[in-house]
Amino acid sequence: MRVDVTAGGYEVTATGRDTSEALHRRPEIELAWHRAAMSGLDPGMDVRERTIADVDTRSSLTLAAGPVLDKMVDDLADTRFSILLADRTSRIVDRRVGDRTVGQALDRVLAVPGFQYLEEVSGTNSLATAFELRKPIAVTGDEHFLEALKLFACYGAPIIHPITHRIEGVIDVSGPVSDATTLLGPFLMRATRDIEQRLLEGSRIAEKQLLAEFQSHSNKVRHAVVALGENLVLANTAAADLVRGVDHVALRAIASELTTRSDYEGSLVLASGLPVAVRASSVAGSNGGVLFEITEKSAPQPERLTAGFRATPTTASAAAAPPLSRVVLVTGEPGTGKTTTALKIAGEARASFDSFDSIGTKTQWFADVRSALSHPEASVVIDNIDALEIKLVRQLSAVVSESACSVVLTSIPIAELSNPHRALASQALTRRELQPLRSYPHKLVSIVKSVVSEVAPGSAIEFAPSVFRSLAQHDWPGNLRELRAVIDFAVRGRDSGVVTELDLPQVIRPQPRAGRALTLMEAAERDAIVAALRASRGNKTIAADALGIGRTTLYSRIQRYKIVGP
Repeated sequence: MRVDVTAGGYEVTATGRDTSEALHRRPEIELAWHRAAMSGLDPGMDVRERTIADVDTRSSLTLAAGPVLDKMVDDLADTRFSILLADRTSRIVDRRVGDRTVGQALDRVLAVPGFQYLEEVSGTNSLATAFELRKPIAVTGDEHFLEALKLFACYGAPIIHPITHRIEGVIDVSGPVSDATTLLGPFLMRATRDIEQRLLEGSRIAEKQLLAEFQSHSNKVRHAVVALGENLVLANTAAADLVRGVDHVALRAIASELTTRSDYEGSLVLASGLPVAVRASSVAGSNGGVLFEITEKSAPQPERLTAGFRATPTTASAAAAPPLSRVVLVTGEPGTGKTTTALKIAGEARASFDSFDSIGTKTQWFADVRSALSHPEASVVIDNIDALEIKLVRQLSAVVSESACSVVLTSIPIAELSNPHRALASQALTRRELQPLRSYPHKLVSIVKSVVSEVAPGSAIEFAPSVFRSLAQHDWPGNLRELRAVIDFAVRGRDSGVVTELDLPQVIRPQPRAGRALTLMEAAERDAIVAALRASRGNKTIAADALGIGRTTLYSRIQRYKIVGP
């Protein structure tokens, strides 16, 4: 027997015990089942295990929701319903259970604080699916994808911040399927509105706390002070003169990686080209607010654009640089500036060979390289050794080891090389790894300025702050090479004016409902997965073993980070 009713924005399906009757799923449930299947889930499996992380019991969400959850517990005292609260990543941060049997049932499906309840690990349910859809939903009995969850009737709703309009979390009420009732829809929506109202009030308090900290620092110092909150930017007179709107992108990139237990101290080149020292610290009680103190450096340090690697020291500072070995290896992703760096290390008196040129001309290419390596006073650059055939790389290894001249090799990261190529690379005792562009978004302003000077020398072109926000969110698989192409596209045909988002290529512009930018930790995890897949030539079983994770976890990460290939 089935009864379909609608209440409080919810469409609830109460399913009887006769499972032989075909289940007609609602469109949103059908799509959720499809997503679960695409994640590699099977209805008969348990909720996928993941690391249970610590939760922040003093976050703005938990503080705002606490009194509301207390009242909900009182209202549900005579029922068998439990309450789950998840944060903006769908990680459960609070659980209220009055019935011991229900609590044990939730434990069995990992609905516990610290567990990230996503569709890719738990299938269709009101917590994970409400998080995915960003709208309220009820999932009852057989509507759950996993058999293990079919004994529950669940009601979930996202918590949206009234100011930022971003999702702050999800609240869920779950109980036995036999207790399903349409009354919980309006009850849950009322609780959601109460939490959102308390978030609004908390934001005002947080802004006052950030303002107080800003005023306290500004009154004590004469250098630039900037305070950044969720929707608040404060700057003293010195900062107003020094820091432009586009610099906020770099400052927010620093703030996103800041923890409450440690401050940040580092350097930054502002949009004006001025190098500055930056000190950043979290402001307690400000809901993620960060205070920046910015001071000018005595003199700018010239830096060549080689994606995360500082140029070789000039003669004045060469004495402080560590000596180079006879063979030097420069590694990095495509487009990070490996060739530029290698040529700079080798100096003017050099011979340069690209391994891609050996394709179809192996004998002549190898003869030319061997001839160059026979001159002890020469410097030889061998670019892209990862492109060499195995037989050729073995021949080259023997010649390089016997040569007395300086050799600079470039390749993709060592972990992605095959054993013969790795043997050649191991001859280099000096190794320089160039970091991908996405690993330092706080330097985008100065990098773009440098690229503009190359592609449009002498121009007076400026970039709108929204452009830098879009650039900071892009993954940059092509690194500096891709950035140069994007900048060249945006400034083509002009020598002045302001570049806006509309001037960027379509693939760079913000897309509707685009996800948030990856944190540095997430970007590092994505890079490790990509590297493992390349090293295993796409074999996911081998890649999962190399990463120390299960194959199903690897599949879910591939889907989450939208990794394509190899």
